[in-house]
Amino acid sequence: MKDINKFYFDTLFEKSKSPEDKVLTLRQPERGLDSNVVPYAIANDEDLQSIQVIKYAELGAELCEELKSFTYSLIKMQAGLGTSVKREDLIKEVEGREALGAKGTDLYFEVNGRLTPIAEIQLRQAIALAQLKNLKSVKYINLVNDETQTAVDAIWKKQLSGQTYKEFFMNSDDLAVPDTYFQKKMPTLNDEGELTQQRLAPAGHGFVGFKEVLAIFESESVNEVVAIGNGEDLSSTPDLKIINWVVENNIPITMITTTKTEADKKGGQISIIKGTPDLVTIVEKAQAESAGQLDYFEKLGLRKNDKESLFNTNIVVINKKALKEKFDEYLIGFSEEKFARSFAPDVIRNVKEQDGKKFTQLESALGSVMLNLDKFFRQSYKTSLVSFINLSPEERELFFMPIKKREDYELIKEQFKVDENTFRLVRK
Repeated sequence: MKDINKFYFDTLFEKSKSPEDKVLTLRQPERGLDSNVVPYAIANDEDLQSIQVIKYAELGAELCEELKSFTYSLIKMQAGLGTSVKREDLIKEVEGREALGAKGTDLYFEVNGRLTPIAEIQLRQAIALAQLKNLKSVKYINLVNDETQTAVDAIWKKQLSGQTYKEFFMNSDDLAVPDTYFQKKMPTLNDEGELTQQRLAPAGHGFVGFKEVLAIFESESVNEVVAIGNGEDLSSTPDLKIINWVVENNIPITMITTTKTEADKKGGQISIIKGTPDLVTIVEKAQAESAGQLDYFEKLGLRKNDKESLFNTNIVVINKKALKEKFDEYLIGFSEEKFARSFAPDVIRNVKEQDGKKFTQLESALGSVMLNLDKFFRQSYKTSLVSFINLSPEERELFFMPIKKREDYELIKEQFKVDENTFRLVRK
């Protein structure tokens, strides 16, 4: 494969040249707006035929025999400093370190009486999963960039049972050889809309989804399930009930959502675009604001007569075997370039200022990669790839406790502790 970082960025850059999308208007009956974009919270039974949503509570507890032939790969996104979480005092106190790493390397919970980095506890999660003997093996992959790689690599050198973690993984029959994905910084656009090297920046977490999809397209079929989650979220590892459902039902892609609460007013929500065929999208706050529907957007799913609204958690599960079967069935004669263009994610234009000049970073989101791939298959082959597992408000803490600011971390640390059997967070 060619340089995947450049290939991804070139795909974004080409898509950025396309005309800007028109303003997206949500269906809003009380204002007489009969848009074809239907928020899940007001969708009728006919609308819901085009989307598969299963509740986490409905998943069976019994694991299928086939699961034992699958490798479970955990990808944790550690390719950003996350400077909105102030933690310089923590890394100085715990490690005597001054340079920031990733949030996952710089935030700590107590394990066996020791303040332990989240990134290390996630390795213990992987080991605990492997020791259950329900899978062929468990693999662990970090997504890093040049700012976070040193701190992330240092975690692998820590000791467990007289070995480094890297040695422990490599010497275990139940753990696969660990891997690292490196996300490079890419050029940005200057005021004239031209590419420049004056400011370089990563091009969003859509990169890891793009990389995985292209790798599956090019590879032979394998029995492997990949779960992509946030590096600072100890709850972002889907459990075996979820992985079993994906394997048993041969589901290519699963996105984890949670029922929207008051705390989620500003987050992306799942909606259905009515058409021939119907499509599924994530509507973001900025889109609703542009359409003059911000207040409506924020209240969706919270009003008395609404259905639940599905809030995107940014956790994606890919069944490589099932997805490869779809590719082999439909993508006859496709080149790598043609395929990449077919599902190119939507471009996010992130404007930053540096040395008094404005630069536009071209980025994309993980969810956009998956839903644009789903869109391509729906439009071209009348088949869908993406399903959803939704967590109730009571279940969300099992899988979704992201840390966006220092206050989030302090609150989680106050209310939760690490279970030293599963290395997941449980209430104190």
